[in-house]
Amino acid sequence: MAQHTSSTEETTEPVRPWPTEWNTVAISLVASGFVELSQKLDRQGAFPVPYPPALQRGLDRLTAMGVAAEAEVPRSVMDLAAWAHRPFSEWPFRPDVEGLNDDESLLMDGKPSKACLEWAVVSGDVEGEIRERLLIHGVLDVCKANDDPDAYVRFRQLLVEKPAMSERDLLVTMAKPGYAVLAHHLRNAYRSAPAEALVDGEAVVCGGCGHLWTVQVDSVRRCGEWDCPAPTTVRKRLPASEGVVWLSRELRMFVSGPGRAELRIAKALERAGISVRLWPDFDACDVLPVEVPWAADVKSWTNPVRLAWRLTERPFVIPPGAERGFIVIAKEQTAGRPEYLRALRNHCTWLKGQSRVEAVSEKTFIERVVREFRKAQS
Repeated sequence: MAQHTSSTEETTEPVRPWPTEWNTVAISLVASGFVELSQKLDRQGAFPVPYPPALQRGLDRLTAMGVAAEAEVPRSVMDLAAWAHRPFSEWPFRPDVEGLNDDESLLMDGKPSKACLEWAVVSGDVEGEIRERLLIHGVLDVCKANDDPDAYVRFRQLLVEKPAMSERDLLVTMAKPGYAVLAHHLRNAYRSAPAEALVDGEAVVCGGCGHLWTVQVDSVRRCGEWDCPAPTTVRKRLPASEGVVWLSRELRMFVSGPGRAELRIAKALERAGISVRLWPDFDACDVLPVEVPWAADVKSWTNPVRLAWRLTERPFVIPPGAERGFIVIAKEQTAGRPEYLRALRNHCTWLKGQSRVEAVSEKTFIERVVREFRKAQS
């Protein structure tokens, strides 16, 4: 009887005609390829030929898997791009990867989505981080050479608080003594607002996140940022005639997005009477309460599994002088998603082996720091 059960179990297991790791590799290649394709389009203004190697390899891998599974496959890169605009749940054939959310897509209006950029980053492909990493590292180099950590903090804070502004405001900011040394990098961080943000002679700055409203696929004009808390509110209006600029897509996703959480945390702690250092010692961490030296690395990734892989690849190092470290998840990602932190902890092999680092929500981190501060004061 036991032998019969074993045989039955073996026949009911899904047959995989390809190595399991192909599933993740295929999505990572496709995402990296679309990111590189988008970057080349931005630089060249024309469709690059040949296609980026990662994109072609991703298409080939996906096609081979689909044929083996006797499923419909994309016939070309353009066909794959059409798939990429659809949610994963609507793909005719999709790899079995836990890090895929059914409602996510890789492309939105022809541009890489946040999910696409996260997959490119997870893949270890630096192309997915070119604008963010090269810009931020360049700023760090300048600030270190001038022994001016405050300039770095001012730069980061500006990108969070003013992700969109008039061309005149940018030029005035670049000329200020506190920003002059980084004028070149500021100019590279911002680019002209797209046509879909300039309607009736003006651009609308969102009251929820500070980015620009754009005309969405449903022809309604509103904020299209993935984690904006109030996408239909207005902060100000900018005349198109004066020129309007906003941050590049990668900086909006990986700097100003999590930066809003970083500033929120700092302000909440300061209201409790705690001194806070933002991006101290040239970005050793994101937030460091002075009286309670617990270093926070703030993350705003949409998918906890992808973040788990990323942290395993690039662990957070507790800076000197800090007693503990925390991976703090922005509230935009944990709101209504009680499973987020559980999934992150379950899939992050690096985090499981840490005794001084743990993953918590934004709210939990603030509460624990305040409680520790008050305990020390009593």
